Amino acid sequence: MRRFLLFLCFILSNAIYAQNSSSQAVKLSGGLNAYAGLYQASGIDARNQTTPFGLSGSVNVALPGGVSLPFSMVLGNQGANFRQPFNQFGVSPTYKWAMVHAGYRNVQFSPFTLAGHTFLGGGFEINPGKLRLGAVYGRFNKAISTDLANPDQALPSFKRTGYAVKLGYGTASNYVDLNLLNAADDQNSITPNESIAPARNTVIGLTSRFTLVKRVSFELDAAGSAYTRDTRAQLIPLEQGSLLKAFTVFMPAQLSTQLTTALQTAVGYQNKVFGLKLQYKRIDPNFQTMGAYYFQSDIVSYTVAPSFNLMNSKLRIMGSLGIQKDNLAQNKNAQTGRTVGSAVVSFNPSTAFGLDLQFSNYGISQQAGLRPIIDTLRLAQNNLSLMGNLRYNLQNESVSHLFTLTVTHQQLSDLNQNTAEFTQNQNQNVNLSYFFTQLESGFGANATASYTQTFLPQNQTVRFYGPTVGVNHTLLDKKLNVSASGSYLFNQQLGQNGQVINGSANASYQLGKRQSLSLQLGYLNSNTGQPDQKFNELRGSLGYGISF
Repeated sequence: MRRFLLFLCFILSNAIYAQNSSSQAVKLSGGLNAYAGLYQASGIDARNQTTPFGLSGSVNVALPGGVSLPFSMVLGNQGANFRQPFNQFGVSPTYKWAMVHAGYRNVQFSPFTLAGHTFLGGGFEINPGKLRLGAVYGRFNKAISTDLANPDQALPSFKRTGYAVKLGYGTASNYVDLNLLNAADDQNSITPNESIAPARNTVIGLTSRFTLVKRVSFELDAAGSAYTRDTRAQLIPLEQGSLLKAFTVFMPAQLSTQLTTALQTAVGYQNKVFGLKLQYKRIDPNFQTMGAYYFQSDIVSYTVAPSFNLMNSKLRIMGSLGIQKDNLAQNKNAQTGRTVGSAVVSFNPSTAFGLDLQFSNYGISQQAGLRPIIDTLRLAQNNLSLMGNLRYNLQNESVSHLFTLTVTHQQLSDLNQNTAEFTQNQNQNVNLSYFFTQLESGFGANATASYTQTFLPQNQTVRFYGPTVGVNHTLLDKKLNVSASGSYLFNQQLGQNGQVINGSANASYQLGKRQSLSLQLGYLNSNTGQPDQKFNELRGSLGYGISF
């Protein structure tokens, strides 16, 4: 902590010096906010302190080269918190076509090799002309031993170090890259632990983006991963022609070594009116790379995505349809298949009128694998979602009138008759809104009528409907901003009638260029007819803020 405070003083002293010099190399910015409030509740357990108060602040130190050091703190009777970035601090300065990485960094060379995993170390990326070269080295995981007194506090892990290399040729939009990642655990970095085993991984990948012919693009990401799940396992000889031999330059083959592959590719065509993209993805079961945190493996999918741009871009239509399945190795008890479809239609014939329609459909089903599926447990569902938004705007030099209508429908259909009565549900929502704005004075008002109904399993229905109104205004040469809103929603659920009343008021006043006062009030009254949903809440807060 002492070293941190000394470092902070050093940064602040440099910032003050820089502000007094002409170079302005270091910039200091931030703010401080103080607040005090009140809270009362009846009918439920209090969700806040009766008289909440606190102090919050933030400081950001901007160093040359785009380096930013943010600090923040919160103090009050609700707890104290201090955050600073030096637990994981890193820089990536650039100069022309060169970039250097140092400290904690997350770099992406390709989706299947080094793909954003945080490491502590260094590296570089250079792009002189069309040459694309990059390399990083560092610690990917730190050693964590099990705490026998608190075994659930942290998961044990070995110290893991590794490197990644990228070699390619081309431009930012047309290139071919060859990627390599090699990482391994140090089995001596922690005390022996039977719950985990030291692992090793080598991944070789190819990434490419380029234009085949005019208007036709091609994308490719492919990789092979040799993953040893226990480096203490016995070494094994390899036969001639084994694909794993290509990886033995970087790691030995052992009984726990598995070679898996991943591939995703796409071909697209685009002109002024029509576009089409075809995508294919296949990831082997258990595919894994130490350069990424998570992969969805054991999957193959096909997707077609057309698009249309009509009527001089006034009408746009986009859609996609894909199918997906797992159990590629045919070793699961059941195979799961998915069908995903979506479409978006946007029609904007003028600045005053617009219509948006969205549709999505997600289906999932199971087929027998190694074992037959019991009908009462078979998964077969379909999720349907529809949304429409209509808007109409009347505007002149002084006022604006905006009308919107939004309708949504969501439906879960269970295709298994044995489970449908426990899972099927529907939800519909309608919102009709009006917004009024005086462009010169800044006065605004809005009103919304909403209706929501939900059909739950076993013939249960929940409905909420009612109005919401609000106003906002700017006064005193735009120094004072005030707003208020309120809603009164009727509800029906489980044979009971009730209502929910919600109101709020806000005001903020600009004392000077960098100082402000704020006032917030809120009230909630819930009486839905259900015993655990009958309560009142009152909140209020007065705040002062200063920025620099």
